[in-house]
Amino acid sequence: MNLKGAKIVVTGASSGIGKEVLERLKAYDCTIVATSRTIEETAEAKVAESDAAKSSVAEPNLSDPNRENIYYKNFDLSEKSDIDKLFDYALEKMGSIDLFIANAGFMYYETIYPADFEHIDQIFRLNTTGVIYSAVKMKEICKENPYNFVAVSSGFGFLSYPGYALYCSTKAALRGFGQGYKYELLPNQHYQSVYPIAVKTDFFRKAGCDAPPKPQQSAEHVAKTIIRGIEKNQAEIYPSKSFWFLKTFFPYLLNLGVLMEKGKFRKKLK
Repeated sequence: MNLKGAKIVVTGASSGIGKEVLERLKAYDCTIVATSRTIEETAEAKVAESDAAKSSVAEPNLSDPNRENIYYKNFDLSEKSDIDKLFDYALEKMGSIDLFIANAGFMYYETIYPADFEHIDQIFRLNTTGVIYSAVKMKEICKENPYNFVAVSSGFGFLSYPGYALYCSTKAALRGFGQGYKYELLPNQHYQSVYPIAVKTDFFRKAGCDAPPKPQQSAEHVAKTIIRGIEKNQAEIYPSKSFWFLKTFFPYLLNLGVLMEKGKFRKKLK
């Protein structure tokens, strides 16, 4: 798709991959609704708010080419009501949506014990259910009009690592949905799945893992690959060519990484 002047929603935009994607989209003169649970507290959002307060209008002046056309708004994408509010807000500010980038998500690094239904439900609501609902919502809103929907999944959706069982299962479910749902769309509508490997951010540390799996890639590289994939309407986007090659031709070699993590995880259990 042509990103120049596009109307875009980016979730999970306050840090990591989402933040880097947001930075790169600024070069395309897009109008963007950037959201996360806490994005209004970020430095970028506060600067935008301060600039708006100094202006004669309360909202960004979309006719000013020197003004960043970005709306920062907090939403909890694990809640249906907030997802509905996000779409309403985006349509109010932009009139339509050309591209939705579903990047919000989190992980646990843990042993799943004792049984806790809410704990399990929480990660699925954000990582999987909320994304699927948003994808269907985009189709409902756009009807027969062209659009792109990008779901940032994970290489962990292809194989499950010790300690990440719930996270991996949310991404595997998302991969399964995308593989089937794309056939429900028109030729001018695109569901795109992104499969990064481990990324050098605070993502793993926040999950409770101080030594993330290797190899790792930078959020900047992943964001660059995502943007390029969107422009080419690629159904599947792989920031790591090595991962794609191994997954496609030598999938059994990926299990070596699982075995390495198995030893590390067993030490954690002791």
